[in-house]
Amino acid sequence: MDSTLLIAGGTVISTSGMSADTGVLVRGSRIVGTGPTRDMLMRSPDSIMDARGAFVAPGFIDIHIHGAAGSDTMDATPSALARMAEFVSSHGVTGFLPTVMSPPIEQMLAATRAAAQAARVDAQPHNACSRHGRTQAGAQILGINVEGPFLNPEFKGAQPEEGIASPDPAILKRILEAGGGHVRVMTIAPEMPGAVDIVRELAAQGVLASVGHSGASYDDIQSAIEAGLRHVTHTYNGMRGLHHRQPGVVGAALVHSELTCEVIADGIHVHPAAVKLVARAKGLGGTVLMTDAMRAAGLPDGHYELGGQHVIVTSGAARLDTGVLAGSTLTADAAVRNMVEFAGIPLYAAISMASSTPARLIGLSGRKGRIEPEMDADIVLLDAETLQVRATLVMGEAVYERKQDNRDRSVDR
Repeated sequence: MDSTLLIAGGTVISTSGMSADTGVLVRGSRIVGTGPTRDMLMRSPDSIMDARGAFVAPGFIDIHIHGAAGSDTMDATPSALARMAEFVSSHGVTGFLPTVMSPPIEQMLAATRAAAQAARVDAQPHNACSRHGRTQAGAQILGINVEGPFLNPEFKGAQPEEGIASPDPAILKRILEAGGGHVRVMTIAPEMPGAVDIVRELAAQGVLASVGHSGASYDDIQSAIEAGLRHVTHTYNGMRGLHHRQPGVVGAALVHSELTCEVIADGIHVHPAAVKLVARAKGLGGTVLMTDAMRAAGLPDGHYELGGQHVIVTSGAARLDTGVLAGSTLTADAAVRNMVEFAGIPLYAAISMASSTPARLIGLSGRKGRIEPEMDADIVLLDAETLQVRATLVMGEAVYERKQDNRDRSVDR
């Protein structure tokens, strides 16, 4: 029988608020109980993690991340994905979607296949690496995000133009086949000829169709919503801006309840007031915190690469030689802290935007995104004063602990 772990004495965060001095009992990979710490201690756990002075929250799910710690999804190697998984877990991420860019199609397919293989192994209940099917000491790969290739070249941002393609069902079929059923999100410019048919097919395949790198009009977005469009890729960035006579993608995103909105809350991509506008318009169920991080995340300023293009990182801002923003160096825990500061929203709401909302979008709300019995034990402990990550658990296993011993430290049994 699996051993039990009690995360004791912390303030547990739910989608509606906080509960102080609460224990979370974990058996194996699942949460089996929550309640007052004193009551949970009566269940005689095998070990205890001291969570006093910490918020105990559902692990973050980053549905849009290109790279980190010197590695990138486009490297198309198991080692690159493993390094990403290990790094993001130190920032509270328990699951993520490696995000494929739009280089020439063969490179795109190679990266998609590599990410699919990692997702396939991570999804297995058991393997030789771990009793919970883990492939590396870090966050789980929960699927794949494909950003392109059916984009508008006028709004390409840092996407390599040579890989951008006109909407084509045959290309879509190749991408989805390479993904092996693990493609969860695809970004498309719905104003391009034939794009609405692609949106319709994505919806039929259970893939979240997202508008991005697009100059679509408000009417274009309405038509795409009717076909199954449900999401907005890095709202404000890589799209036509809001105008009072031409609301465009941003206007449609803010007013249509069918659409959820990603936002890069780094203070570089989007002004804090604009972040606040999204949070107010969409609420915690319609706002998704993600990072759009590239390989420089976690590393010093300097020279890097994204999609075969030279990137200069200065004061944390990643830009192409042309000055165009090229992903971010943001981490998920910093996004949560920034959201509280920028938007003035409660911590529980910011955490929901980074956990329960993305879990719902990729079809995992029955297993992930909440601290409740029978949910996967994907948990992050945040210092109550600084909101820095103290520990991260993935499927009940501590994959990251800050350099201090949290276990069995004078918690009264």
